[in-house]
Amino acid sequence: MLTFLRRLRDRFWPAQRTFEQGLESHSLPLDGLRGVAVLLVLMYDCLKLVNDGSPVTLLARKTASAGWTGVDLFFVLSGFLITGILLETRGRAGYWRSFIIRRSVRIFPLYYATLAVVFLVIPSALWWTGGWNSSSRLAQVQGDQFYYWVYLQNWLFAARQTWPHERVLSHFWSLAVEEQFYLVWPFVVAWFSRRSLVRLCLALCVTALGLRCLLIAQGADPVTTYVMTVTRMDSLCLGALVAVGLRNEHVYRRCVGWLPVLTAGALALLVGVDVFCPVLESQAVGSSSIGHTLIGLFFACLIATLATVPRGHLLYTAASILPLRTLGKYSYAIYVFHRFAHELIMRFDWSTFPEWGRGWGEFAATLALSVGIAKLTWAILEQPCLSLKKYAPRPDQVMPATPLVIDSPTPKNSAPCESATRDTHATASSST
Repeated sequence: MLTFLRRLRDRFWPAQRTFEQGLESHSLPLDGLRGVAVLLVLMYDCLKLVNDGSPVTLLARKTASAGWTGVDLFFVLSGFLITGILLETRGRAGYWRSFIIRRSVRIFPLYYATLAVVFLVIPSALWWTGGWNSSSRLAQVQGDQFYYWVYLQNWLFAARQTWPHERVLSHFWSLAVEEQFYLVWPFVVAWFSRRSLVRLCLALCVTALGLRCLLIAQGADPVTTYVMTVTRMDSLCLGALVAVGLRNEHVYRRCVGWLPVLTAGALALLVGVDVFCPVLESQAVGSSSIGHTLIGLFFACLIATLATVPRGHLLYTAASILPLRTLGKYSYAIYVFHRFAHELIMRFDWSTFPEWGRGWGEFAATLALSVGIAKLTWAILEQPCLSLKKYAPRPDQVMPATPLVIDSPTPKNSAPCESATRDTHATASSST
């Protein structure tokens, strides 16, 4: 019996990858995790179910109410992947130029094309046809368009301490947080040694938590703590800490075997705290203070676990299923368009659907339309723009600069850890 159980363990729960094996250059489980993140956001924004008392409905409603945490997952993923890319290319020719160009061709085309349609194409068409209404939601967001063009909309919402009445582009606040991170973080990684970078990340985590608590204590609206870059740095920095830790041989060897246990413990801590102080409730006092840190800690442990499990591992297989990887591939565009898709779907008459299935039908239609639009924009816009990356390849020529401070030497005949270098995308979030 023990032999059988050992065989099952070795088959579905093999030991995690060794430091010498390094991390996968393209991690399928992290693609799937990106799909989980965007699915959570869609559930929060678009899944509206009548409470019929069934266990399935109750579970779906609870998951949907906590779906805003998908934004935190996106932030932690970005911190992990971007920091990994920067660590592996710093000190090489073209470090900054390569990063900014590759980020730009990934993020800007879809973002600015959407802004152009919302701020220029649609208003012009409505004006020429006589359908322009100065009191419409589209007209309301026109007055704030400057902030969207320069990625400062999150600070606008924070200053007003409220979400805009329109829901056309209000979910773009998280794109601004990510872009501000992309502009600053390459300099940080280039200037700091790995040990100093760890200290900085820890300090930023404490600072973000402290600022949120201070602002909430002073009566600030939860929107303010939710959207400001400085109050959300703990999620990004927790991901960065994982990226640094998995590239340190001493830390890797000591911690990798405990990662599944740490992930389970972080989840238990999160759920346990939520019982006494709601931290999974959007913009509640608990979530606006300690909640983001606890959620980020759980996601950081989960990412570290999935990044180090070998192929064939049960967790690897579960996170790599095709539907999740498909959502992950198109997650940026799905996020950008999901609210537009939902509004279009809600224009149809759903009264003929039975009440118990109406919410599921609306959600399924929204998801299908969002994926369809995302695939279309991928083919005609994103993929052609991504082909421009060939003109800015990852740096491969070491510069004769000041030697980098490395915490632990890489043994001879061992492969260095590689990041999961698949490009991340701007995050998605809800604003209600």
